[in-house]
This record gives sequence, structure tokens and C-alpha cells, in this order.
Amino acid sequence: MNQTQKFTKLTIFLIPIGIAVNVVGGQLAVLLKLPLFLDSIGTFVVGALCGWAPGLLVGLGCGLINAISLPTLLPYTIIGMLFGVLASFLARKGMFSAFWKAIINGVLVGFIGTCIAVPITATLYGGFVGTGASIFVTTLMAAGWDVLPATFVSELSSELLDKVICLIIIYFVLKAMPARFVVKLPNGKYFLKEKK
Repeated sequence: MNQTQKFTKLTIFLIPIGIAVNVVGGQLAVLLKLPLFLDSIGTFVVGALCGWAPGLLVGLGCGLINAISLPTLLPYTIIGMLFGVLASFLARKGMFSAFWKAIINGVLVGFIGTCIAVPITATLYGGFVGTGASIFVTTLMAAGWDVLPATFVSELSSELLDKVICLIIIYFVLKAMPARFVVKLPNGKYFLKEKK
């Protein structure tokens, strides 16, 4: 099935829902200055169920909308888009089929996110983006750390915590979806054997 066939009416319907879930989670994290991001749950659910292109669109839409209230988040849109593609890949590999895999997914995704985010945060913003993670960077730099290691430790701890929590939530969301709904989605076949 090629990617143009994957944009069924149901897939098109799920894209804005995924964006809304991400935006609400992301804005909540920013407003509460949490050391989490909470802006990738919709991306992973849509990417896992509908394929890489819908997941990529959810990541893009979320990044653009979140950047309206906090423009410093715009360069991180590339990470959200990558997560949409990664979600589809993980679904095809059966990585949403068990709780322990959710934890492994969280660690893997958190590490990938860190490797992309650190150069952006350190070079563009000197370690300070305006999220809860910036508080940790400030603390480390006040203790004498340089910007790059302080940013790496801050991003890694935030990303790992955020992504493990998010991927566990995603595991339960996907597990709770009825087979009659999942079967209508492009990547549904990767989840149907888990629901038997």
C-alpha cells in the first residue's frame, strides 16, 4: 500500500486530533514549567496507526502551533516530524506490543531526541529555551558546568523522563483501542495480532 492510499478519511480525521493532543500536552508542560514536554503522544499514536506521513504531519502541525506561543520551540519541529516517522517504524517492528517494549521505546526515543535537541539548544539558545528543562541547565551552569554538557544532561534527563512516560501512555492508548477501529487504519494489521 503506497502512502497516498494511507490518507483515508479516518486518517485525515485523526491528524488534527493528534495535533490537538500534542498542543494541549505541550502547552500544559510549558505553562507549568514542567521538566517534560508532553507534546508527542498524538504524533506517536497517529504515526503508529496511520503510517509515517500522517505521523510526520502531526509532528509538523504541533511544532508550528506550539511555536506561536513560544517561538523558541520552532527549530524542534524537526524532532516531532522524525518521531512521526519513527512511530510507524516501531509499529511495523511490533514495538508497541508489550509494556517492557514501551519502556525501551521511551529510552530509545529519548536518546534520539536528545541527540538532535542538544545542538539546537546549545548553539541557538545557549542552553535556555524557556521550558522547565532550562531551570536544570541554569542550575548546572551556576555550578560551573559549560553550556554543552549542562544542556546534554538537562536534555537527556528531560527527554528520557518525558518519552518513557509518553510511550507508556501510548502503549495503554493503543492497547485500549478496539480491533474494529484499528482494522480500518493503514498500520492496523501490525496491532491486530496483539488483540487476538
